[in-house]
Amino acid sequence: MVVTAVILVGGETSGTRFRPLSMDTPKVLFPICGVPLISHIVDSLIAQTVDEEDLNVFLLGFYKDTSKFEDYTAQASYKYSQLNIKYLSEPYSIGTAGGIFHFQEEIFGPDPESKILVIHGDVVCNYPFEEMFGFYKEHGANSVILGIDPQEVLSKNFTSDDSSKLLRNYGTIVCEKESDRVVHYVEKPTSEITKFTEETYYRVLLNGGVYIFDRGILELLKIAQKRRKNSVGVFNYDDLDMAPVNSNRLSLELDILKVLPTVEGSKFLTYRSDTSWLQLKTPVSAIMANNFFLQQGLKKPSTTNIIEPVQILNTRINSRGFKIGPNVSIGNNVSIGNGVRIINSIIADNVVIGDHTFISNAIISENSSIGKWCRIEGTITEKTIQFANQNESEGYLKLINNIVVLCQNTTVGNQVYVFNSIVLPHKELKSDIKYEIVM
Repeated sequence: MVVTAVILVGGETSGTRFRPLSMDTPKVLFPICGVPLISHIVDSLIAQTVDEEDLNVFLLGFYKDTSKFEDYTAQASYKYSQLNIKYLSEPYSIGTAGGIFHFQEEIFGPDPESKILVIHGDVVCNYPFEEMFGFYKEHGANSVILGIDPQEVLSKNFTSDDSSKLLRNYGTIVCEKESDRVVHYVEKPTSEITKFTEETYYRVLLNGGVYIFDRGILELLKIAQKRRKNSVGVFNYDDLDMAPVNSNRLSLELDILKVLPTVEGSKFLTYRSDTSWLQLKTPVSAIMANNFFLQQGLKKPSTTNIIEPVQILNTRINSRGFKIGPNVSIGNNVSIGNGVRIINSIIADNVVIGDHTFISNAIISENSSIGKWCRIEGTITEKTIQFANQNESEGYLKLINNIVVLCQNTTVGNQVYVFNSIVLPHKELKSDIKYEIVM
C-alpha cells in the first residue's frame, strides 16, 4: 500500500510568535533535538507506516524563497535513498486547505480509493500514525482526526485546571463518547463549548493536528470554492490575516472540519490519544519540544559530566570540569570551554562557549560566540510554560521575558550577564543586559 503524507509547513506570514528564531529559518525547519522539527515527523512516518519506497511525502506551503525546503528535501532523499519527498510551493498563500485543492492531482493521484495523511508541521507528539490508520480501517471511516484530552495537556504543561481557557486557543472537537463520531467542530471556541463536558454522551477534545482523509474532501473544497466566487466581504481565516475573499483561499478548519459532521453519509471519527502534545508557537515551546524528544530518546545513564537526557551531535568535548544537562541538545562543531555549565538549553551548530560560562533556559543560535565567565540565564517557570500555549499578547510579552535567545552570529564579550533577554542576529554584547530586546 502506498501512503501519501502532506505536511503543512505554513508560510511567510505564519509563525510570527516564533520570532526572532523564524527570521532566518522557517519554524518547521528549526532544529529541535538536533534536527529540523519536520524530520521527527518524517522519521516517524518511515518507522510506523510502510517501507520508504511506498511513502510519498509532500511539504506544502508558501515561501518566496524555496531554497531552504529544497535543501531539506535533498538531504532527506540522501538519508532515505528511496523516499519520495517533494516541496510543493503554493502560488501565493491560499490557506490551510487551498494547497491540497490546488495540487490535488499530484497529492491524491489517479487511484479513486486513495487517501492522505495530513499533518500540521508544528505539532509535537508521539505521532500515532500506525494506530490512526488501524482505527481508520477498523471502523470504515471516511475521515479521522487526532483528538487530545485537554486535561492531559493541562496536567503536563499548565498550573491551571481551566480547560475552557485552553480550548479557546485551539480547534475543538465534540464527539460521541461511545462511537467517537464527531458531531461538532469549532475553531478557537468561546468558553460555552465546555457545556458539552457536562453532557453524558459527549466528549470534548483538542484538535491534535493530524488527519486522514479520503477523496471526499475534494468535493467539499470544490463547493467552498464556488461559494467564495459568489461571496462578498471578508472571511476570518485564522491563518490568512483577514484577507479579502479569494476563491482559491480554502480553510482546512472551516471548509472541511467544520462541515464534515453535517455531510450526509460521511463517517467522521476522532482517534483519541493520551500522547503528550504541544504546538511549536514560541521560543519557550521550542525548549519544551526539545525536552520532549530528548526524553523519547533517553537510553544512557548519567555520568559525572553529563546529566541525561542530553544529545551531543558531531562535537568532541576536550575540556575539564564541565557539566551538561539535564535537557540539553548540542549541535555540530561546538566548542565548550573548561568549567562550563549548561542546563535546559538548545545549542546550535558552530557555537563557541568560553571557560566557566553558565547557560540556563536559553537558545543559542548557530555561529554565536560567548566569552569566558559569562552568565546566560533565563528563568522559565510553570507560569512561563502556561503562557507558551496561549495566544494573548499579554501572555507573549510575559513569555519573552523568561528566556534568553541569542540569534545567529551573536557575540557576547567576557564576563557579560544576559538575563531574560532576546538578541537579534549579528549583534555584539559588551555589557550586561536584563529584560531587553536588543535590535
